[in-house]
Amino acid sequence: MHNWGRLAVFDLETTGVDTETARIVSACIALLDVDGDVIARWDWLADPGIEIPHGAAAVHGITTERARALGRLSAHVVAEIAQSLRMVFGLGMPLVVYNAPYDLTLLDRECRRHGLPALESAAPVIDPLVIDKAVDRYRKGKRTLEVTASLYGIPLDDAHDAGSDAIAAGRVAQALGRAYPIELDVPLLDLHGLQQGWYAEQAASFADYIRRVKGDESFVADTDWPVRPAEFPSSLVDTLPLPAPAPRPSSRVPSLDFATGRLELEGRAVPLIELDALEHAAPARELAAPSAASAYATAPPPRRQSVLRVAAGIITDAAGRTLLVRKRGSTAFMQAGGKIERGESALDALTRELREEIGLELDPDVTEYLGSFRADAANEPDTVVRAEVFALTTALDVHPSGEIEELRWIASGDPFDIELAPLTRDTVLPLWMSRRSALF
Repeated sequence: MHNWGRLAVFDLETTGVDTETARIVSACIALLDVDGDVIARWDWLADPGIEIPHGAAAVHGITTERARALGRLSAHVVAEIAQSLRMVFGLGMPLVVYNAPYDLTLLDRECRRHGLPALESAAPVIDPLVIDKAVDRYRKGKRTLEVTASLYGIPLDDAHDAGSDAIAAGRVAQALGRAYPIELDVPLLDLHGLQQGWYAEQAASFADYIRRVKGDESFVADTDWPVRPAEFPSSLVDTLPLPAPAPRPSSRVPSLDFATGRLELEGRAVPLIELDALEHAAPARELAAPSAASAYATAPPPRRQSVLRVAAGIITDAAGRTLLVRKRGSTAFMQAGGKIERGESALDALTRELREEIGLELDPDVTEYLGSFRADAANEPDTVVRAEVFALTTALDVHPSGEIEELRWIASGDPFDIELAPLTRDTVLPLWMSRRSALF
């Protein structure tokens, strides 16, 4: 079985599909071990500085309101993502990106837009989409990440979340390595070069199809991989930029000082390989050895989490207070709502749950969708909650029923002297308070 050792994985969620104009909304870089388990992970949420189109928000669940309330300044996020990828390539680790020319080109344009240094080089990259098309050339049907992951038996319960997509792409790459050892058992930089050729051939074939079948004689496909060069780089620069502070370091983002070969991880200095080794970085399979992986020696044991899809409501009364509920057998308060059943829409699930839990009939005409949010589950180990969150205001009396044991209305000035579920504490209540300050 072919073994690439540890892999870094990368994915973006954005405002659109045009790499020249789209902006980054969320991002994830993670490290996977040889079994596909996550050993480190970094996530970002950005305020892109523009409206997020409804079509894009419907895909990844991040609305303009959510990005403005919870996202960080775009220039800071872009700088941290680029620096993290420099660390990955500096360590000689392969970076898995599904449809790399989209994510890496868009990152390049964002760096240029904010006056930040773009990646000097991006290699070695593993693009499962390019490889899958090359090794299984005549397979019919779509080749989206969801379809390809399903084909190789990789679960993807939370598609279009940057972290879930990145991790699934890494596991698809590992599955391809196992399925096609003869074709893919080559040095990583050689594989990088093979993909450049494969992508150019695939692009040329697609262009021929468009001209021959669709009748568009002027169609030309871009053949550059994994980053498309900027044709007019100066057009990406804002000529009237607003003053902004310098990007601040984040304790959650790995930082590699190339002048000293010193790595900082989670806010602390970590011994690293000698600087001259970076210039001739070992293949990833060598980095898997303990002596070359000291930066990750203290990583927690790998665990794979299941995803629980729920619908939840930020329910506000006329005074601007919001409702929290506590389920029987639990000590944590959270939003009213519950699990989305198979075949059920999020709005239908919330309607059913509010009726069962607090006796409230939801009016869809005055209910606003705020987006999709993630956090560790309060009551279920090794489980991530992905909540579709809605906002509504009611003047009706509500009462606990079903599995709800206690209700509590809170105002923004109240001390939160109660135990809160992680999603409520870290995401939903800050979002509610930002909305409340604008409305009340």
